[in-house]
Amino acid sequence: MMRLRYGFRLGATMLLLAVLLTACGGNDADDPTPTPAAVEPELTTITVGNIPVLIFAPVMIALEKGYFAEQGLDVQLENLAGGADMVTLTATGEFDIGIGGTGPAFFNAIDRGIDLKIIAPLHFERPPQATPLVVSRERYESGELTSIEDLRGLRVSVNARGATEYWLDQALRKGGLTIDDIDLQTLPFPDVAAALTSGALDAAMLGEPLATRALQEDFISILDDDFISDFQPTFVWVNPEFAEENRDLVVAFLVAFLQASRDMIGDDWDSDENLSILEEYTGVSPELIREASRSYWEPNGDIRAQDLTALQEFFGERGLLEFDELIDPEQLIDRSFVEEAIEQLGRADD
Repeated sequence: MMRLRYGFRLGATMLLLAVLLTACGGNDADDPTPTPAAVEPELTTITVGNIPVLIFAPVMIALEKGYFAEQGLDVQLENLAGGADMVTLTATGEFDIGIGGTGPAFFNAIDRGIDLKIIAPLHFERPPQATPLVVSRERYESGELTSIEDLRGLRVSVNARGATEYWLDQALRKGGLTIDDIDLQTLPFPDVAAALTSGALDAAMLGEPLATRALQEDFISILDDDFISDFQPTFVWVNPEFAEENRDLVVAFLVAFLQASRDMIGDDWDSDENLSILEEYTGVSPELIREASRSYWEPNGDIRAQDLTALQEFFGERGLLEFDELIDPEQLIDRSFVEEAIEQLGRADD
């Protein structure tokens, strides 16, 4: 009986000591009880069509800075070289969200009944253009090719049929020409400098940062880099069926996308962090990105419907559209998603 009473007193004393140690914040290192790990929030996976070039900067920035994750999204980028595949893969649901240029492939697909909605703009340019009209340095300095008028009947390239043609036509009009007055060629941007130097091409549209690199290496001279401003040729698209079933995901994507867009047009757009991210995705050095002509992004997601009409008119005149009557651009646009995103973010100063 005495032994039982002693055992009870000892047990009570030990229990009291444990309580006191706990209250005093005892030594966690000696505590054998495991601390439960913090539970990570579950993210929803969406696939986004991506082209690893600088105009896609907001997508890269939002991913690497965690803006998508903050919105509950696990964004899986599906890289493409570009072109019409982005339209098809977004329309068929391979991509939940697609981003690209509204060239003939886009408008023809819509006319054939493929259902896509534009929900935000991607990029636009201001002078000096990020895609200037260039010629070889040797022919410029010799006086052979020093003005737009000199290009009549000559071989001038774009990287692909589509919005870059519109850029070229706008540049040519400054010299009294149109795209019909030159011998239009297509050549990928990385091959332009060599083609100009060899004489295989007479002039070309050349996108940044390749234009600045070729300029630094004395391969090219810029013939014109001030022919358009604030024109939107690229947009964010979504399959309406996916958007209807996953409205919150689409809005969440745009919140993160616009947040990153604002990062890229702020005073510190060329911060070491931002440029390190862009270098990782594009292979372009931070030094070259800083020196090259910039692209811009719309901080509030405002869509310029008139630019979609201008593109249709241009492509129609070129015989690149499969229909005659222009599509009302408002039929292509659903602004409700970006409006919800702005309600969460607040409107930025333009």
